Amino acid sequence: MTTSKIAMIGSLKCKEGKGDEMAAVLSRMVDAAADEPGVEVYSYHRGDNDTFWFFALMSGQESMQHHGQSDAMKAAMEEFMPLMAEPPHMSPAVPVAAIGLDL
Repeated sequence: MTTSKIAMIGSLKCKEGKGDEMAAVLSRMVDAAADEPGVEVYSYHRGDNDTFWFFALMSGQESMQHHGQSDAMKAAMEEFMPLMAEPPHMSPAVPVAAIGLDL
């Protein structure tokens, strides 16, 4: 299967005691991403020790390049950065196969 879609997969660790605050900020980031063209899936998931996992699926490279440029997303990012314990680990990928995603 050939696709021009782009996925982003990653993880981030927030500062100790900031998990609930981080979850609230990440929810605002998801809301902000909802209006971005080409965003098909944009999700955060909370794991052990307040590690958060990220998965996004964009319709193509152009939507990935324009991601985060809205005022709402920039505002959420300003709240997000001080809560991180270390830089996020993000990796782009090309989708190969999935259930529940239109590839």
